[in-house]
Parts: sequence; structure tokens; C-alpha cells
Amino acid sequence: MSDAHLAWLVGAVVIFVAAVALGRDDPNTTVHITEKGYISDRIELRVGEKVVFRNISQKGYTVTSKNSVDGSAQDKHQPPFDSGIIEPATSWEHKFLKEGTYAYYCKEDTSMTGTIVVTPVE
Repeated sequence: MSDAHLAWLVGAVVIFVAAVALGRDDPNTTVHITEKGYISDRIELRVGEKVVFRNISQKGYTVTSKNSVDGSAQDKHQPPFDSGIIEPATSWEHKFLKEGTYAYYCKEDTSMTGTIVVTPVE
């Protein structure tokens, strides 16, 4: 098999695996990490729910809390979180126990950002 055919085959497999992963997860509780950013980059949860960050890219990324959306310091009542490196084809989850707006970014690519809005349980 030539290098070109092998490269095409590997690319097709990666796209297929990503499509299967995207089709299987609940979009309200899963954020996919890709080379182009977080998908979805804004989600809403209720207190006590968790979000799963699934890395469907080919390199490691992080999910790290940062200053709040309005630019003020992170609320001390909203505990910080940091996933560490999430390797390709793995995931990391975080359960949110307090309501609020959580802004996050990737330490490996600071242009990747997202927001999680946690609302009270009704």
C-alpha cells in the first residue's frame, strides 16, 4: 500500500470514529474537543449535573477554568477546575455543584474557550 493510500485510509478512519463519537453522546452534557475548538463552546447544566469533555482530536488539550465571562476575577464560590492534559480518544468529566457561569480555556491553545452556565435545580 502506498503512503498516499495509507494516509487517506487513516484520515477516513479518524473521520468515521469522530462521527460515531458525535452521534453517540448527549449534546447537552458532552463537549467535544477538536483541533478547531470545543464543540459546543457554550452549554447549560443544572446544579449537580456533570459535563464530559471528550477529546476527538489527534493531540492533547486541557479544560481549565479562568476569569468569569464579565472579566472579573473567578468567583471564590465557584471552585476552579483543571483537567490536565486530556489525551486523544480519552475524556474527562467534571460535576458542577454550585450555580454560576464558568468560563474555561485550553492551556495548550488559548484561543480555545468555552462557557458553562449552571442553573439551580427546580
